[in-house]
Amino acid sequence: MTKPVQMQKASRAWKRQGQRVVLVPTMGALHEGHLALIRKARRWGDRVVVSSYINPTQFNSRADLENYPRRVVRDAVMARKARADVLFRPANLYAKDASTWVEETDCSRGRCGSGRPGHFRGVATVVAKLFNLVQPDVAVFGEKDHQQCTVVERMTRDLYLPVRIVRHPTLRERDGLPLSSRNLRLNRSSRKLAGVWATALRQAASAGPRRALVTYRKLLKPLRAIRPEYAEMVQGELHAAVRVGGVRLIDHRRCGRSR
Repeated sequence: MTKPVQMQKASRAWKRQGQRVVLVPTMGALHEGHLALIRKARRWGDRVVVSSYINPTQFNSRADLENYPRRVVRDAVMARKARADVLFRPANLYAKDASTWVEETDCSRGRCGSGRPGHFRGVATVVAKLFNLVQPDVAVFGEKDHQQCTVVERMTRDLYLPVRIVRHPTLRERDGLPLSSRNLRLNRSSRKLAGVWATALRQAASAGPRRALVTYRKLLKPLRAIRPEYAEMVQGELHAAVRVGGVRLIDHRRCGRSR
């Protein structure tokens, strides 16, 4: 399904029949993490809609937008295999003269909000559009994008949107790297280095909340091919973003007890 009006009509019809609609918002390039979200969504409702839309307004780099992985045919197969009812793939959700935005100004501060101006305005705006089109009772988001989850939850609360936000825990590769569509852009050497970074973050978090940041910076210092963007403590969790081989990666870990 590609037309917004068609999606809205389908959802209204389901609602009239008393069916619960669940949305799993994605930017495509589906992986096992997305499939876990879809399976969770099935437990929350009668109809599951997976949106696949690479939202241009949340990118700060045109090159990053153009290089974002696209796997249209494979996405359709995977969504169907995970028992999604609809894969909603709109071509564009912005009119040429679009001038309306949704902006959250508290949870979006710091972390990704500091280094990516306008990013969360783009996120909040597109999620609000998807909520209006799909009209879900429940929306399922991956916990990997922790700050995004918090921004969406605050927006939903503040605007009295009738949607329940459900989080799914971060799924990881064997070396601890979070599953992400961006991982597809890593070459062999960069992928190995990304795993080293994930291990460093885990080890730093295990040092406890008082020493996590110092330990993290110490572990990253000799890894000159990893370019740090930020590292912050947020409510007992170590949050970090880096660039590896030109690919931006984010993660967070709950810190162990301080020693």
